[in-house]
Amino acid sequence: MDMDRRTFFRGGALAAGALAATGLTAGCSPASTPTAKTAGTGDPESIGDSWLGEAPVISDEDCTQTIDSDIVVVGAGMAGYFAACAAAEEGANVLLVEKGERGSGIRCSAIGAVNSGLQKEHQVEIDTMEIMNDFAHYATNHSSAVFTRLWADNSGDAVDWYRPIIEDAGLFLELEYNMPPHETYYRMWPTGHGTVAQLNTPGHLGGAGEVEGRIQDAILAYFEKSGGKPLFKTTMQRLIQDDGGNVVGLYATDADGGQIRINAAKGVVLATGGYASNEDMMDALQPEFKKSLAGLFAFPTATGDGIKAALWAGGQLCPNPGNVLFGRGAVPPDYEIGDPFNDTVSEYFSFGEQPFLKVGKDGRRLCNESGPYLHVMNAAAEACPEDRAWYPIWDSNWAEDVMRFHTIACSTLLMREGGNHDPDEYMSIEVVSEVIEDLVSRGYIIKVDTLEELAEQLQLTDTEAFLDTVERYNELYDAQRDEDFGKEAFRLSAIRTAPFYGVKLGGKELATLQGIRVNDQFQALRADNSPIEGLYLIGNDQGGMFANIYPNFAAGANAGRCATFGRMVGKALAQA
Repeated sequence: MDMDRRTFFRGGALAAGALAATGLTAGCSPASTPTAKTAGTGDPESIGDSWLGEAPVISDEDCTQTIDSDIVVVGAGMAGYFAACAAAEEGANVLLVEKGERGSGIRCSAIGAVNSGLQKEHQVEIDTMEIMNDFAHYATNHSSAVFTRLWADNSGDAVDWYRPIIEDAGLFLELEYNMPPHETYYRMWPTGHGTVAQLNTPGHLGGAGEVEGRIQDAILAYFEKSGGKPLFKTTMQRLIQDDGGNVVGLYATDADGGQIRINAAKGVVLATGGYASNEDMMDALQPEFKKSLAGLFAFPTATGDGIKAALWAGGQLCPNPGNVLFGRGAVPPDYEIGDPFNDTVSEYFSFGEQPFLKVGKDGRRLCNESGPYLHVMNAAAEACPEDRAWYPIWDSNWAEDVMRFHTIACSTLLMREGGNHDPDEYMSIEVVSEVIEDLVSRGYIIKVDTLEELAEQLQLTDTEAFLDTVERYNELYDAQRDEDFGKEAFRLSAIRTAPFYGVKLGGKELATLQGIRVNDQFQALRADNSPIEGLYLIGNDQGGMFANIYPNFAAGANAGRCATFGRMVGKALAQA
């Protein structure tokens, strides 16, 4: 199966033949025709009115102007920008429609890729079959190996295209190739390509907001230089279909509030970012997941616009939800998590992701703390369903511990050669210590001289169980063998030296990964598996790439699929 960009979009017959030859299928299992009564995975009688509703009734007579284009990309995020730039540089007439003032832009932390120029420079090799099967393991095959393969085969090209554009803007790309020195039960992959700024001040990297702003400026300038036109403060209302059901454009509201019609001769690409900031959709589609959240870390524009538009046009929603999440929502001990959309309390606490002992409300250990971010959250929800928070515990030797833990990707606290180069505030032991002490002074982190006090002030329900848990954990550390949950020895730590610390955590939602079912050309599929001509979904609007547990130990995997599939779709549509 040769599914690189040379064969992509070279006719449906070739793609279908390649899939049939391997026994692979793209997307999710067929679902019933999506309507306000059937879309999603919750109660069919209660879903529709709360979030899907009906498509707005708009006609050409309501419009003040009509704009013609070859390709319309909706959403100025990672996927949208890569698609729009790829199409524009091929000479297509491209419009980038974005409801915000600028869009969510390009993330600086990591773009996950395989076989990039940087990886070759550092002699990093990733076996495609190994990473494909690792992703399938996380998703329990509720995802498509076709999409993983397309990402693995084409992501290096996408990153290599991106690299010189940002370098011309005074930025540079770094590869996180320095993996932990010991084997871990969960495979960790050197996929993360992070963007940092080379500023005039020696040693100063700039904050993430500053860097991402400069990235967006560079990509937007490239798009416009290539002939593309952005339409900011322009909100898609619904898609336009011809008598055969093919998508031929969309209706939108412009910056002045007027209705406009935008024609798309070659196709509409939806890349609006999923639905992490839509409370009604989270309530209907992922209510149990929401109960474990202490706040949101998602883009406020990720309100499900593309998914709803595709459903109104006859598409179907993949039934298997997934999420990108950080387990870093610090809250005071008396704060109840589970209402992230009304959260005004939680603090972003990167240190909370470190693999220290983590206990539930009852004071008992939850799991192997060295696992993926979502594993601890799920373990806490199972152990204490009425209080789904989890509580990391550490002592005064924490600085030595985090140096030894050698976490990767977004949980990295310290700068190291070949490590994650996200320009975060956590870049030295001194700064981490300041963050901890600040949260101690504000009542988030408990810092006391005895373990009994720690259990009491964290409001754990069983102090004796907690003391037994710590004693047992110290025994495992002394033996350098976790006989209870199998955590790697180098990520065990003693809890003996006062002062002792603890904090209550919930999840911080970044993005939903439940999108519309698409084929291997990223065309939306109807319930009978026929494609909706002219309609393509990428990024977090696309289903079938991830499910269940996001493989966060392949740093930037989701951002990488956004970039890769965006570039593939944009180029292929322009050449069609």
